[in-house]
Amino acid sequence: MFKRSLAVAGALACVQAISSRAADLKDFPAQTHWVLTVDVKAAQASPLMTSLTEKMDPAKRQEATNKLAAVKAMFGVDLLKDIDQLVIAGNGDAEKGGVAYVYGKFDAQRLSTILAGTKNYVSADHNGVVVQSWTDEKDNKQKCLAFAKPGLALLSNTQATLTDALDVLSGKKAGLAPGSPLSGAFERNGQNLLTLHAYGLSSIVGAAPRAEALKQAESLSLCVGTPGADALNATLSVTAGTEQTAQQIQQALLGIQAIAMLRATEAPESASVASQAKITCRNRTVDVTLDLTKDLIGNVLRARQARHATQGADAAAPAPAKTN
Repeated sequence: MFKRSLAVAGALACVQAISSRAADLKDFPAQTHWVLTVDVKAAQASPLMTSLTEKMDPAKRQEATNKLAAVKAMFGVDLLKDIDQLVIAGNGDAEKGGVAYVYGKFDAQRLSTILAGTKNYVSADHNGVVVQSWTDEKDNKQKCLAFAKPGLALLSNTQATLTDALDVLSGKKAGLAPGSPLSGAFERNGQNLLTLHAYGLSSIVGAAPRAEALKQAESLSLCVGTPGADALNATLSVTAGTEQTAQQIQQALLGIQAIAMLRATEAPESASVASQAKITCRNRTVDVTLDLTKDLIGNVLRARQARHATQGADAAAPAPAKTN
């Protein structure tokens, strides 16, 4: 859901001469259990992100540039300049999705005209807000969109989830309280690029094997940011119900780190990054910190690109002739 919501939400942003809004705690349903935020504005202003973009494989960078240009030509939008922030929030299994809140500048009329020509398009009024739904031809699933307020568009896979979110925005249903464990998700400092806050993890992580270690946790917070121009920092804090459980979570995370480092021959980039992680446990909280310098990230990117190029060349090479 995360990757798809990021891509679709980005494509929905269109220019309009209005100021963008900022995510507010009370605008999200009281039942929300997880919140993912992406600060697009901070990423655009980050010298480190600019430097890393320049280190991308030229062909892939050109491909991304072409896609951005295509979106701008169709929707009249510069995705990198007109989206301020993306927030995805939900109250259950993260794999089943939630609601994407896209903060930016939108040409609602232009986009609605385009959507009207999509498969199974339907529009309906919900307390003065038009809710539009259609079938996405890529996955043959329903998508729903509403321009809730100037500078804010909502996107979801289900109409009921979307209308619940609209009811919170209009004050008809309760939003998150100031003392919510998710309040940290809405603090912006211009350095944090991505954050994830969640509690009640047993109902959120679902059946994903890689998340098994987190099922016994009460809450977690993840922050990825650029404290300066030459480093990327990631911090993960996991709080368990008991100290014993916290120690078990620490051991599980240490095991994941060890496996990544043991695979250095086949995945040297992942091993290089994993070796920089520091995993500690104090009382009921497990902390993971990861500091990556610009040079290290650049080396990892170059090594990955070189490995992929070699693999591509090997795949394209003709098979040796058979001899009798």
